Amino acid sequence: MLVSTPALTFLSLSLSLSLSLSLAAPFDEYLAPLHAIDVGGNNPSGGYIVSIKPNTVDPKYRLQWLTKVLTAQNITFDEDARQSLKHKWSEDVFNGIACILSTDALNVLRRQPEVAWVEEGRSLGLVFVVLVH
Repeated sequence: MLVSTPALTFLSLSLSLSLSLSLAAPFDEYLAPLHAIDVGGNNPSGGYIVSIKPNTVDPKYRLQWLTKVLTAQNITFDEDARQSLKHKWSEDVFNGIACILSTDALNVLRRQPEVAWVEEGRSLGLVFVVLVH
């Protein structure tokens, strides 16, 4: 025999409402912080430095990781981006990449759980200046 009490009814309604709200609410999507270093937030070079979280991407395979992430979203590098790509420094210095990124590529990378932060850069030739600040 099933007996319904006010407390059981309240608990049942609370659980149902909580479950339906959690299913209806969108999940918070991870978005790595974007730091602007140029005055006024202007980034005329289109260059970015992407910091990769420790113990997530093997530094030897940064380029493969980047290619896999962007290819999965049908994003390819144009010639300027390919020429600008920097990823071969020692992980003791910095685990990350630097390159010119399209807005789409930037947004895709910022949503990756492996990315700690992204920073705009005036010039990718100044990468090491940015990394020590």
